[in-house]
Amino acid sequence: MDKAADTNYSVNESMWFATDLETAFSGWTQPDAITSWFGPPGYKAEVLELDLTPNGRWRFRMVPQAGAPSHHTGQYVEISRPDKLVFTWESEEDKHLTNGRDTLVTVTFTEETGGVRITILHECLPSVEAANALTYGWGRGITCFDDWLRRREE
Repeated sequence: MDKAADTNYSVNESMWFATDLETAFSGWTQPDAITSWFGPPGYKAEVLELDLTPNGRWRFRMVPQAGAPSHHTGQYVEISRPDKLVFTWESEEDKHLTNGRDTLVTVTFTEETGGVRITILHECLPSVEAANALTYGWGRGITCFDDWLRRREE
C-alpha cells in the first residue's frame, strides 16, 4: 500500500470580521453572496447548484481572469445555522487538490467581541502541494469575504 495515500494534510484559516453571526453565515449560504466574494482575488465563483440541506449537493465553477475555469463540488454533511457548516469538497479539473476523493471542510462562526471569527478547516487533503494551494485559496479568499462585507455597508 502507498504510504502517501494514507497521509492526510489539512488547512486551517481563521479571521475576525466586524459583522454579526447571521450575516456571516448568510455570506456562505446565499448564492448572490457567494458569487460576490468566494475564491481568491482574480477568480469569480458561479453557483451551479446549492441545495443547503443535509446531504444536499453544491457545485461551483471558478472562473479565473485568465485560463480555463475549474469546478468544485460536494455535499453538505452538517448545517447548524448560524454556527457551523460542514461539507465535502472535490475538485474536478484540479485533480491534484483532491485526487478524486472527497475532502472535508468545516466552517465555524464564533461570536467574539464586536464581531465574528470564521474558522475554516479543510481536511483529508492528499498532499502537501494540495494543502499549500488550498492554504492560498482559503487564505486569500477569506480576505475577499471581508471586502464583500465592507461593500455591503457602503
